[in-house]
Amino acid sequence: MSETRGPGTGRRTRRAAQTRQNDSAAQRPQTRTERTARPVSPIEASVTATASLRETGPQRFQRRGVPEAKRSLPQAIAAGFALALLVIGLPVLLLILGGPPPIPTSLPTRDDLTATIGAEQLVGVLLWVVWLAWLQFTVCVLIELRSAVRGVGLPSRVPLSGPTQRFARALVASVLVATAAVGQAAAASPAAAPEAPPVGTSVTAEAYDGQAEVTVQQETPPAAAPVTEEVEYRLGDMVLDPEEGAELVGQKVYIVQPPDGRYHDNLWDIAERTLGDGRRYQEIFELNRGRTQPDGHELSLARLIYPNWLLIVPADAVGVDVVTAETPVPETPPAPPATPPVAPDEGGGQQEGIGEAGAGLFADFVATGEAETVNTNPHAGLIDAGLLAAGVLAALELVRRRRRTPEPGGDEVEAEVALRIGADPDRARWLDYALRHLAVACQEAGRPLPPVYAAVVDSTSVELLLAPARADAPEPWSVLDEGRRWILARSDVAVDPELRGRVLAPFPGLVSLGRSGDRDVLVDLEAAGGPICIDGDPEATFEVVTALAVELATNQWSDHLRVTADGLPDALSVFDPGRLRLVDGVEPLLPELAARRADRLGADVLTGRVRPGGAGTWMPEYLVLGTPPTGELAEQLVALTNAAGRSPLGVVCAGDVPGARWRIHVDAAGTLELPALGLSVRANQLSWRSIEALVGLVDPDRSHDPDPAGPNFNEAWLPEIRPEVPQVRTLVTEAELATAPVRVYILGPVVVQARTEIEAERRALATEIVVHLALHREGVHPTVLAAAVWPRGVTAAVRESTFARVREWLGVDRAGSPYLLMTEDGRLKLSDAVVLDWDVVCALLSQARQVRRPSEEADLLRRALRVARGPVLSERPQGRYAWIARARVERVASDLLVDAAHRLSVITRDGGDPATAAAAARAGLRVRPAEQLLWRDLILAQHAVDGRGGVMAVEGEMSETLLGIGGIELAPETAALLEELVPGGGGRHRDLA
Repeated sequence: MSETRGPGTGRRTRRAAQTRQNDSAAQRPQTRTERTARPVSPIEASVTATASLRETGPQRFQRRGVPEAKRSLPQAIAAGFALALLVIGLPVLLLILGGPPPIPTSLPTRDDLTATIGAEQLVGVLLWVVWLAWLQFTVCVLIELRSAVRGVGLPSRVPLSGPTQRFARALVASVLVATAAVGQAAAASPAAAPEAPPVGTSVTAEAYDGQAEVTVQQETPPAAAPVTEEVEYRLGDMVLDPEEGAELVGQKVYIVQPPDGRYHDNLWDIAERTLGDGRRYQEIFELNRGRTQPDGHELSLARLIYPNWLLIVPADAVGVDVVTAETPVPETPPAPPATPPVAPDEGGGQQEGIGEAGAGLFADFVATGEAETVNTNPHAGLIDAGLLAAGVLAALELVRRRRRTPEPGGDEVEAEVALRIGADPDRARWLDYALRHLAVACQEAGRPLPPVYAAVVDSTSVELLLAPARADAPEPWSVLDEGRRWILARSDVAVDPELRGRVLAPFPGLVSLGRSGDRDVLVDLEAAGGPICIDGDPEATFEVVTALAVELATNQWSDHLRVTADGLPDALSVFDPGRLRLVDGVEPLLPELAARRADRLGADVLTGRVRPGGAGTWMPEYLVLGTPPTGELAEQLVALTNAAGRSPLGVVCAGDVPGARWRIHVDAAGTLELPALGLSVRANQLSWRSIEALVGLVDPDRSHDPDPAGPNFNEAWLPEIRPEVPQVRTLVTEAELATAPVRVYILGPVVVQARTEIEAERRALATEIVVHLALHREGVHPTVLAAAVWPRGVTAAVRESTFARVREWLGVDRAGSPYLLMTEDGRLKLSDAVVLDWDVVCALLSQARQVRRPSEEADLLRRALRVARGPVLSERPQGRYAWIARARVERVASDLLVDAAHRLSVITRDGGDPATAAAAARAGLRVRPAEQLLWRDLILAQHAVDGRGGVMAVEGEMSETLLGIGGIELAPETAALLEELVPGGGGRHRDLA
């Protein structure tokens, strides 16, 4: 039962049901009292399959330890008798014995006040005291009864009645709770699990926080009979009773949680968590009134709910599972993979080795479906594509460093949010370094590169799978499985970022197919030695092929790779035209590819690639086809790419191709299987909608509604079209920022300064929460804030405890009011005493637009640029602040700071202060290094200070910056200015031109 509304929310979030394994032994179906999960283990050929059983039914909510004492029926009867005696019997007794209390008919005279107090007066005073005490107690009882019956949350407090109201509450609670104590006990007790067939096991159990985790090692699993149930009703990862499920199918259902200390789940909190408004509890009550619950009871009072009740909630509820009906499919042992066809004259030794090694090594790599919540982002496919997203994000950031881009649309913003959530640039850099490090180590040891056909990478190691096996791995690489696996631990090397510029990529054909658990799984397309076809669900197949082509065009670990695509969206060429070209038909390319194939097959592909001059000769080229080739074209492609060993030429296509060496299957759910390697992962996919959004981000010129200021950034700074300064709620100054009790800095490295400290390991998350609230001063609902900072999902308990920790970190003001407030409508917001540096900059820039004297404007602009230490969130932690794209502050801040720097440089240069003009230009270049408008300002300022020498120095610095960003050409205005100030100077850019 719920008596009070506590601060915790305690909403349960569940792990998604584990994907069924293709084991030979069929598993029995899950029930409401159990769940079978299989953890993803490292790739080991000798590892035995293990399973983890975790309780998932109502019994997992039962807290271990001493159960709470229950009020017995005699106690309830005694409490009811006491209530009747005190509320009804006491006034009746008073009326019988003493009548009503004496009521004065006139004001007391002086004689009355000075007269001796007799027995009559004393009895009269005592009567009044007893009557007032009875009235106070009766009011408390009525308020407690009203609160219990109507379920209105916390009962109102009666003034000066603390002990009396607590006593009344105890009596009322005793009567109401004890009448249903048996029902509550039945609801909280675990249901009996169905008897399982006998299996030899070794069991290890560990109990914690009311849950039990049991790991079972199956020694001799017997073959089980197929599942016989016709329909299986599921709520998340639980199987419901047939009658219960049939009643609830299609409904969103919330499971009432057990008490947590003094907190009891209640309809108000349930409505607040799932519907965003506690006042909608009445809707939940009406949906469930009179419906029989699993313990046999019915919901009759909004205030009386019990653990593990199943409550139907409105259709717009969030974070709640829908009851579904499924027809179980009997599990059968998978057929052994067919041996890939091999041409008689070319042999198939290496391919057979790959099949044998891969089937065992990849046995544990299966699609696990571990997400705890369903992401509503329309581009959610990018969230689990860590390496693919990292490449696309790098391309996007390169475009934005080169030039100003138009404001993205709503769908493009959501695509960027998904990119930033999913991208793992650190892992991509780690993989790139590990592969190049291996190339250097093999070259120094005089050994050829290993015959890699697949790789697995996480944040701590890179693992390469070899066929045939080799045991001569250079240090610090380790050899496992008799040379079939090489592994490099990140802790064993010091990453050298300069290695990329010195060593060619040894395995440019590696491409990620998807993820298994938290590890990215890649295959080397060169190792296939023939065509690769991807079949299955047509839509999913096309999305997988598209994702593969985009990753090949954007990844960091491939050099001099060329991908030719046919049948894919033309817009894909925006990612890197030098690596990805779109054609209309591949027939004209066949003679060129045949000439390259002549003598570049076999092991020499690996050894020749790292030799001097091998860059262009041994780098691969792939045809990626959106539709399967047919007829003579299919035969030509198979003959062109079939090889006994590795080949730098390959074909990947959507659909079936006769004679394909690797056949990849992907279903509509996104599970990708490669039987030749025994591989099953969650596939990387790019939908049409995601492609359009990403193209709009990377190449805004293709937008249907282009921003005319985008391509020609240097023309955007005329006075009539200067960027607009956002309005701030209150004007704040640098002094207020410096003295504020809580200071938030987002211009440059993100920093939050408070008067108290927080643990170092919690600071990053707490800082992100404060920054989000600082950019949304109107307040944010806790569920919305949680979705932003925990995009992959979070439990209510973790969410609430984190918010409480942030509130404690920020502290309170002198009046005791916290700097992190909760508004009346349930939103979290920061106090006005919290100051954001962006608000200070906006206030100063707004004032600068209003003054008339150039000196005053220059002073305000100088102060604004001094506050801005760099671009927005210049050093954001990886995986955080993905939501910043929705705030739309990055582009606005960049435009305003560049405008301020340019304006200040012009004013001070015209005023005879070229040193300040140069400093202003450099302040703007910290925000946007490739902005040539500011480089021209800097050139003019340095020319005024140092003449020709100053111009030459700035030109060299500018050329180095622009070439480092990506070979940006000089704008005509910049080239003309340099030619005017230093005729025939011949800087690097002008020499290249």
